[in-house]
Amino acid sequence: MIIALVNQKGGAGKTTTAVHFAYWLSVNSKVIVVDADRQKSSANWVQFLNLPCRVVSDPDELFDLLSPLAQSFDYVIVDAPGNLREIVSVLLDRSDLALIPCKQSGLDLHSTAETLRLIRQRQEVRGGKPLVSLFLNQAKKGTLLLRDSIQVLQESGFPVLKSIIYDRQCIMDAPGQRTTVWNLRSESAKQSASEFERLFKEVLEVLDEQSKK
Repeated sequence: MIIALVNQKGGAGKTTTAVHFAYWLSVNSKVIVVDADRQKSSANWVQFLNLPCRVVSDPDELFDLLSPLAQSFDYVIVDAPGNLREIVSVLLDRSDLALIPCKQSGLDLHSTAETLRLIRQRQEVRGGKPLVSLFLNQAKKGTLLLRDSIQVLQESGFPVLKSIIYDRQCIMDAPGQRTTVWNLRSESAKQSASEFERLFKEVLEVLDEQSKK
């Protein structure tokens, strides 16, 4: 199963979600991270988590690599770059699911709209694939902007996951401490860990429902 974290807006949380998702899956599944971003943020992080990783930023190489990896691993989690349309297009052609983190700001939601436009184009070519799931990331609790952002995403025409990842410093600290929120001891880290777990379970439910059709 190939799951790509995509959003053409940088800073949306693709790397953080990809690494936490891969770490969570690795408890019960065989998983590999593919870092398709030249900054190599995922690769530099997962080396401390004992997770296998491949760094591939060439579109042709990425296209050829993903299917064989999917045969060798239960899950291939791909951290996509922002603003590199050719690579994102390759990922949309190869992925089973495009998982899209969205921040609750006007500029970020506009950038997400550009990503969704590209997804619609690839779905026309692939007969409705890949599956798409949007979720709010780095959200601020109890704000009007949060409510409005949810409404905007729901009007996109794509499925919006119920799970929300709220903005907490522990998530920002995790890469620098070479770990994940599951291995941090603060109360906020426990809350973030629960949110990530709810999100990832919901993603797997989406994939499971599709496999039954």
